[in-house]
Amino acid sequence: MMKRIHKPYLFFLLWNVLMVGLLVLFPSILTFIILCIWTMTLTRRWLNDHRDRSGPMYALIPIVAILLCGLFIFMEVQFIHNLGEQLNGYTNDPDSAVYRFGWLNQYTNTLYYNFPILLFGLSFSIFIGWIMERILRNRS
Repeated sequence: MMKRIHKPYLFFLLWNVLMVGLLVLFPSILTFIILCIWTMTLTRRWLNDHRDRSGPMYALIPIVAILLCGLFIFMEVQFIHNLGEQLNGYTNDPDSAVYRFGWLNQYTNTLYYNFPILLFGLSFSIFIGWIMERILRNRS
C-alpha cells in the first residue's frame, strides 16, 4: 500500500507551480533546486522501500523519466523559438522588441523558469533518485 503523500513536499511542489506564474526569478530558482533535491531523495527512499515488489516497474521508471526529460527539452526549445518569433528576435537583433535590454528583462524572464523546466527538473530528479537507489542496491 502506498504511503501518504508528504504534505510539506506537496506544499513545496504547489509553491513552485505558483512561482512559475509569479516569476520572481531568484526565489523561483532557489525553491526549484530544493524541490529537485527533495524529489530525488523521496524517489530513492520510495524505491528502496519497494525493493521486493519492484519487478518491471523498477525498470520502467528510468525509461519513462528519460523519455519525459526529452519531451520537456523539446517543449523548452519550442518555447524559446516561439518567444523569439513573438519578440521579433532576441536582445542582439536590432529589429527585436527587446533589443539592448539584456537577457534578464520582463519579456525574457520566462525563459529561465517555466513549466517545461519545472517538469524536466522533476523527471530528471526521479531518474537521478533511481540511479542513487540502484547504486545503493548494488552495494548491499
